[in-house]
Amino acid sequence: MINRRTILKALGSSITLTLIPTAKILASNNPDAKKLAMVIDVRRCTGCLSCSLACAIENGTPRGMTRNQVRQFSTPQQDSYGTMAIPTQCGNCNEPTCIKPCPVNATDKNKNGVVYINHETCIACQICVDHCPYGARAGDKEAKLPPEKCDFCIARSSHGLLPACVESCAGHARIFGDLNKPESKIVQTIKANQVYTMLESKGTGPKIYYIGLPETTDDNKVLTLNYLNWQR
Repeated sequence: MINRRTILKALGSSITLTLIPTAKILASNNPDAKKLAMVIDVRRCTGCLSCSLACAIENGTPRGMTRNQVRQFSTPQQDSYGTMAIPTQCGNCNEPTCIKPCPVNATDKNKNGVVYINHETCIACQICVDHCPYGARAGDKEAKLPPEKCDFCIARSSHGLLPACVESCAGHARIFGDLNKPESKIVQTIKANQVYTMLESKGTGPKIYYIGLPETTDDNKVLTLNYLNWQR
């Protein structure tokens, strides 16, 4: 079993994850609209990649591009090795840094707080990719295709359905819902747990919240783990 000391050794301890006060998370400037968000409990994530597969199928992402990743790494134990998995994806931030740089206004945020790309308007310049501090936008190196990013499966969530990654999660590690609904499962989960976000110091206010991560974690190391090259 992976213990706290092993995880800290694997991730590093130079940057502390920021505990987000519940009141700040649940605050809303527009209580009449939805405030869609996701909680990921890494203690329940098995690293099965069903979320990544379901996402690719649902959104038809091009080969070599992905909307979510499961960062996995092996950690030494006394007599063996253990593995920890940390899913990452676009946080659909409250203050996204990817919208203003777009020269054709192809990226925007809807009334439910979901940041999306209009693929018909996008000119595939990839400028927005470099303005995301989380590396959550998958760009096209040949600059022919629009970037790919998580938009909470906007075609599904706008009709009250769960994102594909949530619906397919075998470990029930993902909880999705409206932060403006006090009775919702996501709100009750946030109230009952210590909740953290990645790179809180950037001021973007991502709406992907984590449960179960070590309190002292190097966010940058987590976000730059090569999710395609972790096996021996």
